[in-house]
Amino acid sequence: MINRAIVIVLDSFGVGELPDAKEYGDEGANTLRGIYNNTNLNLPNMKKIGLYNIQEIDVKEEKEEKPIGASGKAREQAVRKE
Repeated sequence: MINRAIVIVLDSFGVGELPDAKEYGDEGANTLRGIYNNTNLNLPNMKKIGLYNIQEIDVKEEKEEKPIGASGKAREQAVRKE
């Protein structure tokens, strides 16, 4: 058994708005959806990891039935945005 983890952080790479989006004019924000719908985006390895399984991603790509990794969405803990 291999005892290691690889963590990939796509910082500031939006995959859907946060609960406070209206307060900051970010309603509908979704960087990945925008790129996906306006280009020929092909991310087979990120799909295998589970990128398209994130609930709010909202793209037509099919979800990976058995992802080889875990994907998720983080949100800020601070009340303000700079």
